[in-house]
Amino acid sequence: MEKHISQNIQDAFLNNARREKSRVVFHMMSGSTLTGNIRSFDKFSVILDIDGKDSLIFKHAISTISVEKKATNNIQVKYLGRKTDNV
Repeated sequence: MEKHISQNIQDAFLNNARREKSRVVFHMMSGSTLTGNIRSFDKFSVILDIDGKDSLIFKHAISTISVEKKATNNIQVKYLGRKTDNV
């Protein structure tokens, strides 16, 4: 029988942000915000790279984590309609 190992939602979210090197915004319980890249994490803490400096953040101090969306400038348009001479 195959053993199914499930990853909890928090670890999946943090691991995805780390692998994708996404910039994340940590909203802290104190009301402040920290923005950087996740270097690593464990059960109790996250190491956040903020402008080249590593900061150890304890998870119990974090209120919310959000991922900054990457701006995409590569827009490709493919026209699938009929070609006409109308202007």
